[in-house]
Amino acid sequence: MAKRRKKKRFMTRRQRAKIKAAAALAAMVLVLVALLLIIGVVKLIAGPISPKNTQDDGGKQMVGLAVQETTKAHIEPVEISLLATGDNLVHNRVYERAYNEATDTYDFNYMFEPIRELTESADIAVINQETMFVADREQISNYPAFGTPMEMGDAIINAGFDVVLGATNHTYDKRNYGVQSMLDYWSDKEPLLLGLNKTPEDYNKINYVESKGVKLAMFNYTYGTNGITVPDDLCYTVNTLEDEDKLLEDIQTAEKEADMTICFLHIGTEYQYTPSAYQVEVIEHCIDSGADLIICAHPHVVEPYGKVTTDAGNSAVVYYSCGNLLSAQDRPERLLGGLADVKIVKDDDGTRVSEYNFIPVVTWFTDDKERVYLLDDYTDTLAAQHKHAACYPEMAQASYFRNLWNKIVGEPGQEQEMCDCGVRIAKSNGA
Repeated sequence: MAKRRKKKRFMTRRQRAKIKAAAALAAMVLVLVALLLIIGVVKLIAGPISPKNTQDDGGKQMVGLAVQETTKAHIEPVEISLLATGDNLVHNRVYERAYNEATDTYDFNYMFEPIRELTESADIAVINQETMFVADREQISNYPAFGTPMEMGDAIINAGFDVVLGATNHTYDKRNYGVQSMLDYWSDKEPLLLGLNKTPEDYNKINYVESKGVKLAMFNYTYGTNGITVPDDLCYTVNTLEDEDKLLEDIQTAEKEADMTICFLHIGTEYQYTPSAYQVEVIEHCIDSGADLIICAHPHVVEPYGKVTTDAGNSAVVYYSCGNLLSAQDRPERLLGGLADVKIVKDDDGTRVSEYNFIPVVTWFTDDKERVYLLDDYTDTLAAQHKHAACYPEMAQASYFRNLWNKIVGEPGQEQEMCDCGVRIAKSNGA
């Protein structure tokens, strides 16, 4: 029996086209599914893509094949004001003028009254408290081993100061007793005490002050303690430049944490109108480590101020000496002080000193009264009443202190060569 042949089946052109189209669609679906599976596996292995991807020259982020525009967060501009004084040097004639025999109390409040408006209005007001407070009245004393009535602290608070500097050459006049008295007084008060430390942990801590969202790192160091040796087991109690390396390392650390770094240094040569070579060296080290603003005290006379640029090309605003605030010193030039008046701005461009000025003040006193006046408010009448006008007739005119200020500090915008140390600074009321 012959085998039946299978019939050969033929498809039309239209049928073949439909089949091809269906196959192509199926292939596309398979490819898409495969791509999605691959992307899913890559994400599981690599995790989320970091926003810090490679940037092209136009500041755009390259994420895979996609280009995304970067948008920097806008910082609303803010300005804060900082005011810093020179030495609050409490001689016996100062605390005697504050003493009320009838009530057996000390009242220093009136002494700051002429500058109170400035200190209260500043966002951050800083006072250099040269002499240590003592709780025991038997320890109240004059130069060379100062002991200051605790009531001076009350006046400092009432005058509106926010930061108190305690690292000076007179810190150890009363040895550890004076340091601990000072620490105890300020331990429960709002103003921040810098330069003195209760514990080794405090010594190793960096102090930050925040105002209007601007974070400032603040350091206070003294060149020494008048030859008085601080015991090894108490070396943490006062910040001295014997440990300059620590200061510089802490400045570098603070630069990563703060918007701005400020150093208050008790340094220089007494009664000299220009900074010493050692002072310049330390200041330049601080600037190269990251300090943005440096304010100094100790010489008891004012010295120039301005923007300083180091050989490494780093810059900071420097006040070489703010002179005295209150004292009973007997030379006219030692009765002339200055208030460092600084404006700090934080905005999209960063944080910087936007303006800096130096406000002259005069320490005025008679036999039984003492005040610190703004030089702009110092009249010929006050000048004639000054106790030392009898010894120095030139002091009987208010213009004497203005001329002395211009001679030492100069007019805004001038440049001066610091002959004694080779430092060149540009004084200006703007940054």
